[in-house]
Amino acid sequence: MLSFVDLAKPRNLSENLYYITFLSMSLEKRKRLYDIIKSDDSWKGKNTGVYYTNLYAHHTQWTMHKQYPEFKELTIMIDNYICHSVCQIPFSYETKESWGGIYGKDDYAQKHSHEPNLWAWCYYPFAPEGSSPLCFHRSMIDHDGKEESVYPSDNLLVIFPGHLLHSVPKSTIDQERVVIAGNVYLPLKPFGD
Repeated sequence: MLSFVDLAKPRNLSENLYYITFLSMSLEKRKRLYDIIKSDDSWKGKNTGVYYTNLYAHHTQWTMHKQYPEFKELTIMIDNYICHSVCQIPFSYETKESWGGIYGKDDYAQKHSHEPNLWAWCYYPFAPEGSSPLCFHRSMIDHDGKEESVYPSDNLLVIFPGHLLHSVPKSTIDQERVVIAGNVYLPLKPFGD
């Protein structure tokens, strides 16, 4: 059980702009996730108004983890990773939204953040060599003054604070870059529940 003493000894998370790890998702499960994403065309042509998205590529709807057990399994794994490896504070983090995207040649994501969510994540079931990077645009820069970038590869998970601005440059390769993304929050429950 978490006590006030635990909260009085906060861990410094500011050393990292993002956290990366590799998941041990089997090829069969990754192919299944790909098939689900590929078959969902609910966002086709919906880049305006209430349907707005920052992703200019094939995009699924926002609550894939509520409809598909494969997505739910992934979000539970990531929520637990955030709790035990990133934050190391035993709160119950929960993925609120999850969606999939498939980038083809010339597809991209414009600069955006995931505020007001506490954390955001990107998991790459498939990311061939030469895939466009995930670029971060705020405060943390390398010694050359360039934005910090993460180059995806198969099974890579990237977790970052929801307020960080990020984007994906236009894809220059013919192979598909597959991503599943999510927003994580800390569900607040009434005291004593």
